[in-house]
Amino acid sequence: MSLDPAIPERIGDTGVLRWPGTWRVYVATRSEEIKADTERALTLREEAGQLLSVGEGIGTHLARAESYARGRHGIRRWLTGHAIEGAWSNVNSATVMLYGVLPTAELCGRGPEVSAIGRAYLPGDDPRLVHLQARLSAGDLEERDRPLMQSVLRAAYTAQAMETGRVRNFRNLLLGWVVMLTLIVLGVVVVGAVWPNSIPMCGNQSVIRTQGLMPAQICPTGGLAPSSGDVPLVALIGMLGAALATAASISTRSELSTRYSLAVVQNLLKAPAGVATAVLGLLILNSGFVPGFSGLGSQPAILVWAMAFGYGQQIVTRFVDQRADSLLVAASPLTPAANTRTR
Repeated sequence: MSLDPAIPERIGDTGVLRWPGTWRVYVATRSEEIKADTERALTLREEAGQLLSVGEGIGTHLARAESYARGRHGIRRWLTGHAIEGAWSNVNSATVMLYGVLPTAELCGRGPEVSAIGRAYLPGDDPRLVHLQARLSAGDLEERDRPLMQSVLRAAYTAQAMETGRVRNFRNLLLGWVVMLTLIVLGVVVVGAVWPNSIPMCGNQSVIRTQGLMPAQICPTGGLAPSSGDVPLVALIGMLGAALATAASISTRSELSTRYSLAVVQNLLKAPAGVATAVLGLLILNSGFVPGFSGLGSQPAILVWAMAFGYGQQIVTRFVDQRADSLLVAASPLTPAANTRTR
């Protein structure tokens, strides 16, 4: 029997997508696998006629999954995860229903797969998972264990959706912070460019006069008085320091298999954060607030400190990175730490 009389054409036949992504390929591939397994299972089952409604339900879910994968979605649906969550939700539902039509002889062979999915997302003491693992250890999975396997899969997929939802919400939160912080630092740069004296970036005037060896004031652009280029130059050098910190973090970061990636948003946050720490750092040094600090006596010293403060944004953003890593680990099927997973 055919499961896809209403399934639309394949993803590759739809032209340019507004939000392309490899997840669409995975959805299409997984849908084909489920479809083939279902048709084979219904052919082998003696009571295939009684399971026709299950096969039709699987076909409906696969059609919806491919419809989500093929659709053109705007920024709102991208933020809410409407397309990717809708596609995978239907694929996962079809997978659970597939275990309702598989021949009994295949249940033993599929048991370890179900157990692995359960361990990836469920607590180690989950009674359904414990029961399934006990049945697997005994090696006697039977027809009566079919609902148990479906229950474990359904619970694991629900937990997976919750974890990936947390990752998506954190990504959106980071995007909001990037936009807000960018607007703030842009405002600071504009104010410093229009009114140079409002945000003093020049060296400590009183200390330099006391030394009697240098001009009364030295500024980031090399002038002896505040200019419109001081704050923008400090901001640029701060971004350079942040870029160096970003390169260092990328070299040590490991990618995990999840529906959403946080790496781009994390790195975007570092740029405005570097500007903010560079400007604030120079303000603190020039204020005389740091005991024992003799002041910024040259243009290179000012720029070096600006780069150092820009690089130092890593001290602040590392807390964001740690939170992102914990969320990604919880949402990744490649890190089955169910026995130590915290909810």
